Amino acid sequence: MIESGERISARFTYNGTFSKPFMGYQPNSAAIEMRSIDIWRVKDGTFIEHWDELNLLEVFQQIGAATVRKPEEQ
Repeated sequence: MIESGERISARFTYNGTFSKPFMGYQPNSAAIEMRSIDIWRVKDGTFIEHWDELNLLEVFQQIGAATVRKPEEQ
């Protein structure tokens, strides 16, 4: 966690198991890890703005909802 003036930023890692349907995909008990970076703006001790960056591509890959292809060789 880093604090600078009105801004606070932090990086989080969440872990879980794909155990319930999600966006039409059936659970397969896969281990899931999701990373995020969050930034908050604080004024007078109150959070007044929030931004986050989620690594959802990796989550979709882990549940089998996305794949990444290698470029075809020339």
